Amino acid sequence: MYGVVIWSSVKEKKAVFWCEDHGDLVFFHNQEAVDENAEPMFGAGDLVQFDVYLDAKVRKARNPKLIREKANLELTEKLRHHGTLSRAVERRGQVLHFSAQPPVPTLSAQIKHA
Repeated sequence: MYGVVIWSSVKEKKAVFWCEDHGDLVFFHNQEAVDENAEPMFGAGDLVQFDVYLDAKVRKARNPKLIREKANLELTEKLRHHGTLSRAVERRGQVLHFSAQPPVPTLSAQIKHA
């Protein structure tokens, strides 16, 4: 599977991939890296190839390989921008206006008048 890194943490040795199948996000945790200087972590926007497996209904990555560094930085920026916009909408709330309409008679009321 191919994916784009949308978040990563060198300290935690973790990353999140957005996949080519547009399914659920895939999580990667490099538990084998004991030395922080051993293998650089993937960065946001990097294109990676990996094997996907399910662990307690969560998609996880195994054997990730860097295909192209910073291949899709605009995607991560668009996602970050979209997240900022949606949080702004949530903070101010949305007010829906309804026009006044006469009540609709129930089916039993319609039968009584027939």
